[in-house]
Amino acid sequence: MREIPSQHMATRDVELVVVGIAQDGGVPQAGCVCERCVIALKDETKRLYPVSCVIRGSDGSVHLVEATRSLSQQLGIAASALGIGASLVPDSICLTHAHLGHIDGIGQFGKEVMGLDGIPLFASSSVIQVLEERRLSAPFQTNAVSPESAFSPSEECGFELEFVRVPHRDEYSDTHAIRVGGPNHALLFLPDHDDWGQTLEMVGEGSIMGWMKSMKVDFALIDGTFWGADELGGRDMGQVPHPTISESLELLGERREGDPEIVFIHLNHTNPALDRGSKQFSELSGLGWSIGEQGSTILL
Repeated sequence: MREIPSQHMATRDVELVVVGIAQDGGVPQAGCVCERCVIALKDETKRLYPVSCVIRGSDGSVHLVEATRSLSQQLGIAASALGIGASLVPDSICLTHAHLGHIDGIGQFGKEVMGLDGIPLFASSSVIQVLEERRLSAPFQTNAVSPESAFSPSEECGFELEFVRVPHRDEYSDTHAIRVGGPNHALLFLPDHDDWGQTLEMVGEGSIMGWMKSMKVDFALIDGTFWGADELGGRDMGQVPHPTISESLELLGERREGDPEIVFIHLNHTNPALDRGSKQFSELSGLGWSIGEQGSTILL
């Protein structure tokens, strides 16, 4: 295997790069012949990768949140956004839960591809158990994380992570959101949960904005899988529960001064808000909220 050049360069800011905004299947999605997927098959610039982000610490260390099948492309997006060359190797990995799209890149850290050993991996004990059962844990130094207990993934990275338990179809493992606390700003990463009622009850808050403000976050990347309840053409959407964007907008209303910046991620290929010329996108942006963009950077 070739030697990978050093990526550690001094940097003043903690930076988070959004490297994927799509639901687990990405765009194009396997087996789909919808117009959006057909276009993305032909035009690489239209391709969207499963939800993931990369955080560069103040010491230059690099930390990956979610390990998707599009790992190589996403590490490339992060390297480009951060200006650190063509190669990027994470110093740690965090996983929110064990659904396929969030862990199916884990095998690429092993001997068949990157050949790493002892890379720190942070997740709940049930997620780690899934990796061990599937014999995917070998390249990692696994660290079971307790909810609401802040930690730094490396000693001098300049930010802290805090796992927050949320309800989400937990047939394989439990599910967590992650609060990222930087030196100047904090962000909530919430790619998956079942619905706002259950989530707010679990965290002990009465409203989305009340929860955001109780956590003192300035940014929130939240579940925007579907726009509406009839999006899957007759398929029982109760089998894939997520709060729709339209429901979230009803609860959020218009952004007010002092509100955090809320960005919708984890969009399914069927979601019309992916089209920036759509009435759905116009409605959302008109209220002061936004759709995530691959390669965008948030300073923390």
